[in-house]
Amino acid sequence: MDIEYYRNFVTIVESGSLSAAAKRLSIVQPALSNQLKILTKHFGAPLLQMKRGGHSLALTEAGTILYNKARFICSVESDAKKEIADSNAGFSGTLRISLSPSMSISFIKTYLSGFAKKNPLINYELYEVSPDEQLEQLLGGITEIGVTNGPLKQSFRFESINQAREHLVVLIHKNSPFLTPRKNLSLQDLEDLPLCLSRGCAELFTSVCQDSRLFPRILSVTTTKLSAIAWAEQNMAIAIVPFSGKETFSPDLIIKPLKDDRLYLNNTISFVKGRPLSAVAKTFLDYLNNH
Repeated sequence: MDIEYYRNFVTIVESGSLSAAAKRLSIVQPALSNQLKILTKHFGAPLLQMKRGGHSLALTEAGTILYNKARFICSVESDAKKEIADSNAGFSGTLRISLSPSMSISFIKTYLSGFAKKNPLINYELYEVSPDEQLEQLLGGITEIGVTNGPLKQSFRFESINQAREHLVVLIHKNSPFLTPRKNLSLQDLEDLPLCLSRGCAELFTSVCQDSRLFPRILSVTTTKLSAIAWAEQNMAIAIVPFSGKETFSPDLIIKPLKDDRLYLNNTISFVKGRPLSAVAKTFLDYLNNH
């Protein structure tokens, strides 16, 4: 099947109608309609249904499957073109990674910076998105590797490598009225104090608190770890964040471990099961395994 048919099918779906797709593609509508008929006959199932009035379309179950696969096929072709262009320009390829926002800085410092020094001709595309968006990007072929604080949904579709364990720690301003001389803090020590958590660890923290019959005062839940830390830097709250052991913070902040073995996250590296990886992605995974 001509890849142009797959590309045009994606355009039909995303345009919402044949006429809108024909306009975007600069081809006549009968030709586009004929391509749709050929696809329908080739796969032996209706792919689209006309909505009332005939001005918009809806995907059938078969159409949904083809749409997702067609997006992947088109993305592979696009990636191949870019990687070949990069090679011709003297580069070695592009590494595309989806990361949880709270992990991006520590991941760059811990892994990507060292890898980049060893492989100076590789380019990078980093997408700092939620786990649900990572799932969509990985399955859609936009990225090859996902980095999260735990397994992705639909984990049966992925191969995974567990990297370092990150324990939750307390970051508190050196002038905070809540500062205590104790080296380690318990959950009970945090009760009634204003807390700020990054979204990646908020569910774990609140779940452990509920199991311990504690009800913390959570001032803010932020998308990124940096935003949670900003509250502590302004001496407005105590930040609870995952800590890799290799990060550095503002000299105004004091780090204190939390005394609870349940409060940790496993960094997970994931890639789609059964899907061939690019040479760049394989090189990076080899680097991770050796470090």
